[in-house]
Amino acid sequence: MHITQDTIINQIATNENMDAATVRQIFKATENIIFHYLSSVTPSETITIKLLNGIHIKRKYVDRKRYTKGMFQNVDCPEHVSTKACITKYYNAQVNQMLKVKLYKEILQ
Repeated sequence: MHITQDTIINQIATNENMDAATVRQIFKATENIIFHYLSSVTPSETITIKLLNGIHIKRKYVDRKRYTKGMFQNVDCPEHVSTKACITKYYNAQVNQMLKVKLYKEILQ
């Protein structure tokens, strides 16, 4: 199952009785703000953006490195920024708990 941004936008618009175009503008503005934070903070500064409860993006600066072992021997890796989306253990546990409740209800029916 793939849930697209358009699906989420339309569901928010329906649930909150809003125009989908307004929700789409909010998503685009949010996207621009997140990109700004990730790309404009000093390179050596680690940043964490908390998107939702339990979901966040981490940005980490990686220094220039020269690999000397394995198949990447004598390879220079330039300095760069690494980004990673993370889900907390608590959020993951909550999702699993909701799944268990749903499955239990289906068994009882």
